Amino acid sequence: MASISPDVSSRLKPDAIAVIKLIYEDVCNLQPGSNVLIIADARTPDYIVAAFQGMALALSAEAVTIECRIPVGGATYQPGSKWPKMLEAAAKEADLIVDMAVGYAEFIVEAVKNGARVMCPGDGIGGPFMDDMLIRTMLHTDIHAVRRHADRIAQRFTEASTCTVITGDDELVIDLTDVEGASGCGFLWDADKQDWKANWTFLPPAQPGILVPKGRGSGSINVDGTLLYHPNYHEKPDSPLRLTFSDGHLEGIAGDRILAARLENWLSELGDEGAYYGPVHLNFGNNPNAVLSQSQEWERVYGSITCGMGDFSLLGGLIPGISSAILNKSTVHWDWTVLQPKILLDDKVISENGKIFA
Repeated sequence: MASISPDVSSRLKPDAIAVIKLIYEDVCNLQPGSNVLIIADARTPDYIVAAFQGMALALSAEAVTIECRIPVGGATYQPGSKWPKMLEAAAKEADLIVDMAVGYAEFIVEAVKNGARVMCPGDGIGGPFMDDMLIRTMLHTDIHAVRRHADRIAQRFTEASTCTVITGDDELVIDLTDVEGASGCGFLWDADKQDWKANWTFLPPAQPGILVPKGRGSGSINVDGTLLYHPNYHEKPDSPLRLTFSDGHLEGIAGDRILAARLENWLSELGDEGAYYGPVHLNFGNNPNAVLSQSQEWERVYGSITCGMGDFSLLGGLIPGISSAILNKSTVHWDWTVLQPKILLDDKVISENGKIFA
């Protein structure tokens, strides 16, 4: 299991009201009269959901909450989940969707195409201690400094032609030809430029990096952070899990004996060749207050990288300028994290020993 369990309370923390206000004003630039759709499920306490709705109403927006069933299989199975037509209809009327349940879905893509913006606290899957996580990583963090840093890291990726990840004696090399860096900064609105920055984002900030076209990435890597797959939620290996790739396809699983066997069994039983392809994304964590917990905040742990496997085709409809045709398709999306790798962009070190040089 992941290493840290944040505080879980049975009541609304007063600080949660402040961080939700910060999110609406600084991240979303919520305007009076906007239509806000809040999507939730039972994984997130109702008082947190109610606080998001209440703050939107206090800011003179119209806010409606819909609670859905918990999707079978959890976060890993988001790409293949089916959602009610009623939810799809509501999304078409929204100016802002606060997603604490869905994550990746075709109706979210259609809502964005229809002009909506989407903000996902907790990476679109919510969680029992979302308030603690958001207070720590946003209210108690200089989120605008994190945003600016993410922009600089993304620019470094854009300027590079090769990314090399070194863990111990192993190297994983990814061709960055025609790949642009994405800031993954967690903001829909850029307060510095007073302009919209994105139409879809995850919280907490930030996870700058790249979306990797299918077929790129060769070598080996040692995973010592977090593994997100089914049937386990987030699991931390007792010893590094060694993954070997050839042209963006997972060819070998070794290292941690228990996790290696579980992962091999799960992938073979899926019957989904697309699940073996990756990395489909590579992102830095650059939030100084993020920790390894049972929240997706582990993707933001400072100095770490998280890579995804399986589906990323839906991102083609959510991020302007990216064609879903070059992104891998699968019924699942799973992730792994390396805590303090050495990373080179071309021949220059951008990260080593938990420090980021950008």
